[in-house]
Amino acid sequence: MPSRRLLFDLRSPNDTICRSCRLAIRQRLTPPQVRSAAYSSRTTTNTPATAATATTSTRRRPLGNAVARKPSREELLQSLERIRSLRSSPQKEDKESFSVRYFEQNDNERTELSTENDFDGSLDQLDATELKNVLLGIKEEMGGKEERDAFDEVVGQLGGDWDKMKTAADLEKLVSRMDAYNAVIDAEIDKTGAELPKEVLDELNLELPGLPGMGNLGSRMTLPQIPEKPWTINQRKKIARLNSVLARVSRDMRRDTKLNRKSVQAVYKAYHAARLSLAHGWNNVPLDVWDFLWKVFSADESVNIHRLSHISLLSRDMSEAKIVLSPKQQLLTIEAVFVDGWDAKAIENWKRCMSSLGDEQADTFQEFWELGVRMFCRVKDLDQAQRAINKLLDRQTDPRILMPLIRTCSELGTEEGQERAWTIYRQLRALLGPDMKIEDYDQVISYFLATNQTENALYAFVDMMSLGKIDLKKQKHLPSVIANKFFFGKWLKRLIGAGDLNGALSVVNFMRKKGVDAAPIHLNGLIGAWQRSGGADDLERADEMAWGMIESRIRFVEERRDGRNTQKAPSATQSNGSMPLPRATLETFSLLAENYRLRGLHDQLQGLWNASCDAEISPDAFMINQLLESYIQAGQSKEALELYQALVTEQGVKPDPYTFSALWKTLGINRLQRIADDAYAAETEATRALFAETVKFRDVFAPDGMDGQLARKILHTFRRVRDHAGLIVALTSLRDVFRFFPPEMLVLEMVLGTTKLSWDSTAHRHRLVAAKRNLDRGLVAWAEGDLSKLEGDRRGEALFEYLQKQYWPADADEVAKRTAFREAATQMGVYDLLKKSARQR
Repeated sequence: MPSRRLLFDLRSPNDTICRSCRLAIRQRLTPPQVRSAAYSSRTTTNTPATAATATTSTRRRPLGNAVARKPSREELLQSLERIRSLRSSPQKEDKESFSVRYFEQNDNERTELSTENDFDGSLDQLDATELKNVLLGIKEEMGGKEERDAFDEVVGQLGGDWDKMKTAADLEKLVSRMDAYNAVIDAEIDKTGAELPKEVLDELNLELPGLPGMGNLGSRMTLPQIPEKPWTINQRKKIARLNSVLARVSRDMRRDTKLNRKSVQAVYKAYHAARLSLAHGWNNVPLDVWDFLWKVFSADESVNIHRLSHISLLSRDMSEAKIVLSPKQQLLTIEAVFVDGWDAKAIENWKRCMSSLGDEQADTFQEFWELGVRMFCRVKDLDQAQRAINKLLDRQTDPRILMPLIRTCSELGTEEGQERAWTIYRQLRALLGPDMKIEDYDQVISYFLATNQTENALYAFVDMMSLGKIDLKKQKHLPSVIANKFFFGKWLKRLIGAGDLNGALSVVNFMRKKGVDAAPIHLNGLIGAWQRSGGADDLERADEMAWGMIESRIRFVEERRDGRNTQKAPSATQSNGSMPLPRATLETFSLLAENYRLRGLHDQLQGLWNASCDAEISPDAFMINQLLESYIQAGQSKEALELYQALVTEQGVKPDPYTFSALWKTLGINRLQRIADDAYAAETEATRALFAETVKFRDVFAPDGMDGQLARKILHTFRRVRDHAGLIVALTSLRDVFRFFPPEMLVLEMVLGTTKLSWDSTAHRHRLVAAKRNLDRGLVAWAEGDLSKLEGDRRGEALFEYLQKQYWPADADEVAKRTAFREAATQMGVYDLLKKSARQR
């Protein structure tokens, strides 16, 4: 694009220089001229003849005319030439002796120059005063402050130091800054215009005609579009839709927006729909459209999961259109064709491109031969793969290209293949040396474990742990430093953490064959990982291993009960010659219990409970909680309470807060939608008894106090059974015993009598707004208008008293109230505690 003249079409980012300003610039700004004029005056020093000559010269050119008319550049150059000739001519001491004085004249005053060098420089200097005055005049004519600030921003981008602009070099620097600023503005216009639809661009072209060097705004955009004229009416519909999608995605990419799956799918869907129509005239598809389609379809697989499939289709169409692919595109096409199922054709094309893409001087040398290695390994052509690897290794490329060959040799399933895989692994280790990372070892080990080469996997793991100092291939038996549960435990932990659960199972079976005991904690970790995966096969493996460990525990208990030596029992070795699984621990039972409870397998959980009794495993609170939840889910609340009584009351198992969260679900008022009116008395008694049981184990809630969800369930339970006296006692006990203050949302729930604040209907909204308004008024009244009193813990006190007042009995006399509160506190087991707390307050 040709460069623009200074300030004619300069625009700030917000385009506040209007068309009238540009016209004013054209009218007022003239090309910079040399405004300085130099004059010489000959002053006689000796003879009268000289004075007469000077006087005559002065008469010929009066001083007033010289000042009134500005000398031209040619006249100034002639004067300079005459002065130089006078300097070069020999001086006559008596008759022609003279001196030269230099002056510079502007519109208002004349200034004498001190030296001849200043005079020489004055001819080359420029006066930017007029340009500066023009800019200041434009700024003064602008209406608003925003426009003036924008104008100052433009001038600041150009430098704005007009007083220092004296020479042509300074002017060139200003022009350079102007060009750079114009380039920035052009880029901003391109980017902004790319985001605008065609209709808006056309409107802008009508409103802003004739901008110098600007051209048509729409012509600045280079959106990939297919011409619609060569096609039929039916074909144009699909092509127009494709053009629309291409334009939209292209604009998004110009905004520096990354491609996403939705954009790629939209482009592919539109292209696939128009593909049959385009096939009638591939030569009508512009090259920039092909390039854009390739850019979209070749996006990373995280964006385009069908990347290679799309590239395979596109490359075939480009071949039909006689489009020449770049070397990078050819490589990706070969890979796409191979992955798409055309193995023979892809390998044939790869071999045909060997002399061009695979040349040692080609930029695609490494990528070409690496692709060959992967393809030949996939079709199990090991000799060709080895030749391609040798090509790469001769050029000192990354030895990790041996990884696909290790995997292929391992997958052969033959002793020769496994031996070759090990040899290639040792070659890889030798080539990498200290550069071999843990991830490389993990990759090789996973290849060995996936193909049942547990021994090779162990040898590679020992290589990694010992840094190559221990070579198990040269030893007949496993050394004691390796054959122990701690070393294998590190391996199992690493495999489980990496998600290689099948590999971990292979290691466990290998340990059992080699007579190495596994630690129960490691097998529990494997069981938990299987359960978290959720697959049917994984859950089956978890149950099988867990119950095998439980059987080992039960067998151990029986042998101990019979007085046999449990260390050298006959059953220590199974019939297949492998070691039995280690004995189950409490963690094993807890894992199964939680899994059965989540899956709703109540019968299996009951069987697990019976097995834990046979295994003499002392249950803990976690085990109790799983059993209670399972009973509740099965609708057996009575059995859940009986289990709690048997374990906690009789066997002395200490519950935890989650135990009571489960127990409060067993109450009928919390399980049933409705209860009979004559059942409220029994429910009230059961609710007060359960609260007394909760207070009995108040130590389990220390030191943080009761959880908000459990406290919420307790208060709503008393509200549902219509036990206001019990509710006030419970509210006071939660504050004094369990250090719980009701939050604002819970207070609103209790006031409205619901466990779910609704905003769905108009009536619900009005009730909620009214309750919130009354609550705010009550809090302000409690604080006596001083809102600072409602900060911190004091707000909790205010909410407590407000809720207490809402449920405080209003009709009964003081004696009846006192009697009701004493009876409720006694039944709830907090009478003495509240009495003591009241004295302390």
